[in-house]
Order: sequence, then structure tokens, then C-alpha cells
Amino acid sequence: MRNIISSAVVLGALAMIPAMTVAADPPTPVGGGEQQGPVATLSTEDQAAIGHAKSISRAFRAISKLAGPSVVSIEVTPEQTIVRRQGGRMVPQGMVPHGAPMGVGTGFIVAEEGYVVTNNHVIRSGGAFKVRLNDGRVASAALVGSDQETDIAVLKIDVGGLSPIEFGDSDAAEVGDWVIALGSPFGLKDSVTAGIISARGREVGLSPLESYLQTDATINPGNSGGPLVDMDGRVVGINTAIESRSGGSDGISFAIPSNMAKSVVESIIAGSAPSRGFLGIQMQPLDARVAAQVGFNGQGVLVNQVVPGGAAANAGVQVGDIVVKVNGEETINPQRVMRAVRLCAPGVAVPIEVIRAGTVMSLTATLGDASKHMVRAAP
Repeated sequence: MRNIISSAVVLGALAMIPAMTVAADPPTPVGGGEQQGPVATLSTEDQAAIGHAKSISRAFRAISKLAGPSVVSIEVTPEQTIVRRQGGRMVPQGMVPHGAPMGVGTGFIVAEEGYVVTNNHVIRSGGAFKVRLNDGRVASAALVGSDQETDIAVLKIDVGGLSPIEFGDSDAAEVGDWVIALGSPFGLKDSVTAGIISARGREVGLSPLESYLQTDATINPGNSGGPLVDMDGRVVGINTAIESRSGGSDGISFAIPSNMAKSVVESIIAGSAPSRGFLGIQMQPLDARVAAQVGFNGQGVLVNQVVPGGAAANAGVQVGDIVVKVNGEETINPQRVMRAVRLCAPGVAVPIEVIRAGTVMSLTATLGDASKHMVRAAP
């Protein structure tokens, strides 16, 4: 049974190379006598390979030193009822004792003013938040805002001498690229690990707008909200979850892409909720049975309702159309349509490609504001 666990990242560490003596030529025996026993030497190729491994280690060391001061651990003391499971029910266990930290996560500083990014699921219990900096300082933190749809939250601390880290371009991250994860697994702050990007655009059912970077990072409780850093020292993802059959890390980890996170963070810091676009359609998956009924053998979603006066209606979208692309993204399921629309701001003109009666049609919809529409399940 598949088990998706929200936590965060620590990567499989590089194997350690045992110490050895490298000699270009056999040493001369002491006293000029004959050499006693074999002397280990390495070929030129072996020496080059070791030198290459050391250069990789040096790169990881440099990036860790660069990014480390920006990473913080977060302690949460929720002011809510604690419950336990009993016979399939959640039974109240009383209030959390005052001052007793009940959760630990990770975050990273993105501005000298003290803004700290983390996961929403790290802080969603509310209560009091403490941030432990890389240099040992501890500061109380206030919640600036959060976005449940993307699982992102921003805290603020009032201390000086901070070292912010920059967001990188997650769209430029390729499968196979080296990445470094920093965080506080099980409360072990300042932990650093490394791995590669294993896949892009993963959907695992944790968030309505998810499109995770998958890595072979080892994520454990306490790493949630920590940065996934590229080899330029920039954040390309926010470590968020693992897929596990054992309950621990099985080497499949997920991070929110930085390009998705950055706009959400900027909106929260600016004091507003993230703006979501609204298209105004109802959809259903285009499975094999439905596809056969409409005579279409490709991938897309079927429009079964168009909201009058909405962006889709104004663009000319009709019931029975098959949506195959929105804003350049292939829409193989309704979630892809929703994500492509809701990650755009209201007022943005979005290209839409539909199939109507076997003909490809290119339309343009100027998105509405999702906050002003209460139509259930319409993106």
C-alpha cells in the first residue's frame, strides 16, 4: 500500500573513500637495500578518478557553506487539543502543556527583513513558533501568511545579520541534475545531503496545485519546508513529502518547484492572498469509454459545462470540447487544467487548445478572479 508522508529532505550521502597513499613511483628502501614487500600504487587513471571525486566533494562543500546560513529549524508549540486514535476514532487528550514544543520543521530565509519560508503543514496547528538560526540564535516568529493549496507558509523574525538565499529557476532543472538538501531531520539541525532530480511534474494527491520535483533525497520528519538547492546555490524546490511503504525514507522524495513557490511567497509578503485565475468550466476525465463515444483517441479533458459569462464562455469554449492544452501545458487530466489556470493571475490572457468535432481550435481566454466565483469544482 502506497504511503505518502509529509516530511522533508535529507539526501543519500556520498560514499566515503578510505584514506590511501598515492605514490607516483615506488619509494626507495631505507638504507639503499632491496624493497621489502609490495608497495601499493595507483594508475594514472585511478588517480584522475579520485581527483574527480574530490572535486565533486569540494563542490558540495562549497554549496553547503553558501546555503547553510540561510537555513533554520522551526519549533512549533500548538495551542490546540491533542487527540489519539482509539477504535477508529480520534479521542481528545487534553491541551498541549505551555512551552512544550510539539513539532519541528525546517525553513529558509529569503529576505534580510527576516522573512522565512516553510511548508504550511509545518505551522498549520498554529500556536507559538520559534526559529533557530544556523549561528545558534533563537527568535520568536510571527506567521505572515500561508497558502494551503500550494502548502507554503511565510514566517517573520525580527533579528539582524541574516543571510537570505535566492530562488532559482525550477523550470531549468533537468532530470539527472545534482541537488543538495538542507534541513533538520528528527531535529538534527544543519544536516546536509545530496542527490539528483529523479523526475518532474509529479502528482501524488497531496495538493490541488502540485507538480513536484522528485528526487532520490532521503526525507525524514523535521525536514519539511527546507530548501532543495541547485549547484549554483539557489533554491529550486521546497522539500515537502516522501512516498514510502516502510514508513521511513525509501528514496522517493518530493519538492515544491521554486517557480511555483516564489510567486506565492511574494504575494504573502506583500500582504495579500495569492491571486488565482478562473476559467469557468466543469470537466470530466477523458477515459477510454468517453473517448470512444466522442471519437477521440488522444489525451485531454471533456468540457461538460461552461459557466455563462465566464472566461471560457467569452473565449468561445463549448460543452463537448476536448481541452488538450492550457497556457502551453498538456492537460491530460482535470487537475492539470486547474493548476494551469489557478497559477495564473486574474486578467491574464491564456491560450487554450481544444478539439471540436475532430478539428483543432486555438482560443484565448482572459481569466477571471477565482475569489469572486463560488462555482463548485470549476477552475
